[in-house]
Amino acid sequence: MRLPALLFGLFAAASCRAAVIYDFTPVTQQIDAMLPTYPDMDGASLIVIRDGAVIYEGYFGDYTPTTRVTIASASKWLSALAIERLVENGQMRWSDTVGQYIPDAPADKLGITLGQLFSHTSGLSQDDDACIGDHVNFTLATCADEILAGALEYTPGSGFAYTGNGMQVGGRMAELATGKSWAQIFADEVTTPLDMPDTSFNFGNINPQIAGGASSTLIDYSHVVQMVVQQGWLNGIRYLPAGDIADMQKDQTHGAPIVSSPDPFAFGYGYGEWRNSIDPQGVAVQVSSTGAFATSPWIDNRTGVAAVFLTKSQDMAKADIRALWANVHDVVTDPIFSAGFQD
Repeated sequence: MRLPALLFGLFAAASCRAAVIYDFTPVTQQIDAMLPTYPDMDGASLIVIRDGAVIYEGYFGDYTPTTRVTIASASKWLSALAIERLVENGQMRWSDTVGQYIPDAPADKLGITLGQLFSHTSGLSQDDDACIGDHVNFTLATCADEILAGALEYTPGSGFAYTGNGMQVGGRMAELATGKSWAQIFADEVTTPLDMPDTSFNFGNINPQIAGGASSTLIDYSHVVQMVVQQGWLNGIRYLPAGDIADMQKDQTHGAPIVSSPDPFAFGYGYGEWRNSIDPQGVAVQVSSTGAFATSPWIDNRTGVAAVFLTKSQDMAKADIRALWANVHDVVTDPIFSAGFQD
């Protein structure tokens, strides 16, 4: 059974603006149609936030506000934010190299930078090493060592190959920089300051899968996208400077040719996030971090929309996600809602 969707904007009591009612019927109909289309999908949820107000919140199938699922590559955005916080605090730099932290790494890996590891331009294999996801035989340290022992596919910085290997090594570098486990770094830099009590890495204290092993809920992840679209602020507290948010959204591949990519339509890749659309100056308009299980968090800088679609389906077509983005965009940019009305 689908719970009623929240179809109204909420504004502070002191505001004189009228409440705006949006018609999310096309969005609701699309998600309703997904469940019978994809048998491995037992539910879904969607939240849309604009100007700090929830304008849509809907639950479908078996999903409720407390449903927690593995979010696959939507983890990348969270991990990159953890690193950005360490950079902002002066504990690391995106220009730091593997050699600074793991001096015994093979010589051809010593110059790989933290930024390259988190933008998929490191030259490491596009195929995830078998140690990723192995929480019995490996720690994050031994997994990073095994990844670095592999052959480079291209000179670091000269190509883009989407892989979990780079972030796994970057996560280990963060442990060495801070003297903390990744689980503690993640709690200190992401889940605690962003009020995400139900988000963590599976097997986080053993060999966390930095690029794809987190689990979260709709409400938890909504705090992330709301913070990003609000240029680093959440609930009146600055989480990151606006310049850091903008830096993460820049094309950190620096135009490197694509070796392999699950999203050929993207306009490059930042730190932990895809650049789905850009303005004429190349500045990111929409960024996202969709996972293999179809959970898709995204923000649209032009409309001020922050949204999270939470589900778990390996069968869902990527075209459905793009259609969902488009449907939400069409609703919030419909001229009929531009001025709102008195409720």
